[in-house]
Amino acid sequence: MMKNKTIMTSAIATIAITAIALILGLSQTQSTSAATPQGNNVYVFAEGVNPHATFSFRNGIEVSDFQVFTQTSGLSGTNGRGTQPEFMLVRVPGNTPYLYQAADELLTIGNRGGIDWQYNRFDVRIDLLQAGQPVRSFGYEGCEINSYRIYTDYDKEEAYVTGGKTGFALQDEYKFLCMGETPLNPLLEQSIKDKANQ
Repeated sequence: MMKNKTIMTSAIATIAITAIALILGLSQTQSTSAATPQGNNVYVFAEGVNPHATFSFRNGIEVSDFQVFTQTSGLSGTNGRGTQPEFMLVRVPGNTPYLYQAADELLTIGNRGGIDWQYNRFDVRIDLLQAGQPVRSFGYEGCEINSYRIYTDYDKEEAYVTGGKTGFALQDEYKFLCMGETPLNPLLEQSIKDKANQ
């Protein structure tokens, strides 16, 4: 009889410990994913200035926010003349079907200057927006994607040790090579218009 009570007590204790461990384990693995953010309004940018790109493809226009814009070559005094401008854009993957198609064609067809395909030449306008208004802009003509990759970015100091609470972010990185570049100064243009209207 005593043996049965010991077995029964052990079984109940085992079930209780398992239940507690299961409940604690589930509470620690709750999803930290949030609703899909729309645009750059969910990110912090210095002075609120963020890159916004308009792509003009043969069969459509695509507009998208990016988190990183870097000019890698282009205008630099007299050295800018005759060089092909290059720039890089980085963003969280999202709704950019034409841009993805251009990247896919680079992967499947390759970067062959003499061959023309649907998405290999397009124009890009980069607007650096502050409060929805462009403060500086660049027009790029005859662009193609020179390289494309997807990578995961994370806080290298704390991403793993804090259980990933600082977050991981998938990133699309595009590098573009263009035939020409036109620097634009929307603030000066607006100032000239304002003076003319006085």
